[in-house]
Amino acid sequence: MQTSKRAAWAIFFVFFSESLVLGNWIPRIPDIKDQVGLTEFTLGVCLLAIPAGTICAFLVAGRLIGHTGLRNSCRIWLPLWALLFTLPGLVTNVYWLFAILCLAGFAIGVCEVAMNSKADMIELQFSKRIMSRCHGFWSLGSMVGALVGGALAQWGWSVAQHYLLVMPLIALFAWLVCTALPADINAEEECTDQADKSSHTFRLPSAAMAMLCLMPVGIMMIEGAYIDWSALFMREQLNASPIIIGITYAFFSLVMAAVRLSGDTLAERFGVAHLIKVSTVSASIGIALFAMAPNIPVAFIGAALSGFGVALVYPMAITASARRPGNVTDNVASMSLFAFAAFLLAPPMIGFLSELANLRWALISLLPFALLSVYLAPEVTKKVHEPPSES
Repeated sequence: MQTSKRAAWAIFFVFFSESLVLGNWIPRIPDIKDQVGLTEFTLGVCLLAIPAGTICAFLVAGRLIGHTGLRNSCRIWLPLWALLFTLPGLVTNVYWLFAILCLAGFAIGVCEVAMNSKADMIELQFSKRIMSRCHGFWSLGSMVGALVGGALAQWGWSVAQHYLLVMPLIALFAWLVCTALPADINAEEECTDQADKSSHTFRLPSAAMAMLCLMPVGIMMIEGAYIDWSALFMREQLNASPIIIGITYAFFSLVMAAVRLSGDTLAERFGVAHLIKVSTVSASIGIALFAMAPNIPVAFIGAALSGFGVALVYPMAITASARRPGNVTDNVASMSLFAFAAFLLAPPMIGFLSELANLRWALISLLPFALLSVYLAPEVTKKVHEPPSES
């Protein structure tokens, strides 16, 4: 029992560490925009760099992880993800910014596949459902990071000062919690087996996976919109201060965390497919309210509804993909590729549309994509084997 608890808490804080970096990044996006001299369109192109790097990572993640194992992959790529963010505050050239963010995206891509696969392995090893809570800790890390980033921006810290202090500390913490993960079962055999099964650079999803991979795309676009554009929207449309920007995103993340931490219980009580449908409606109403908000309190309500709506769709899709036929790492990589491709589409699309119209209507344009998740919600109920019992 103690071993299972240690394993669960270790993987929880792996997820927390990954999003802690992202949370510190979000409130400083307007400052980066001013520092480099970006327009909304060129900012959208730069924001494209992280998901572009992430998608490149998904193409080779199975092979990389197969050679190093799940725990070692987390230990390598998660601290690197944090350390790469010491650099954006030092650049004034758009090309360097794009290159740095692309490398960071590659690092988080490999880590995303490794930590989700490791969470699934821990579920199976200890017969303990933890995936939703893992993503709950991801939301908590994002919230804490946004509060720290917003506070330091409010106190007048430059991006360089902020990142040179905070990111190495996060990297050290990340390495420690990854080291605390349980060793991979039959690590040497598992690495060889994974490498053999992942001998191709990337495999297209099987017929059993294709529709499931499409299911979370619309919701991931809405979540990506908050990550990439909420700070700039709050500053330019609502004249919000840096600390209010950080608090708003932290509130969005807090609601996500609360729902995810209770997500396993909710799934048992109401059913996964029904939860996804309700979540999609909530996310759609939330992004509409946020985009049309005349003031900060209305934006808060929109953020809360969106946080509730996006909370469970991706972790439920990850769990469903891990249960489909085939290699777990390849399945998770396929799911992650499609989900994070939403980030690839959303930033330039929103940036381009905001140049043609304005940022409010660009955010509203995400609503039709969210309907896809409602239509494909039943895909998550197609189980190959029974999930671990709730503990």
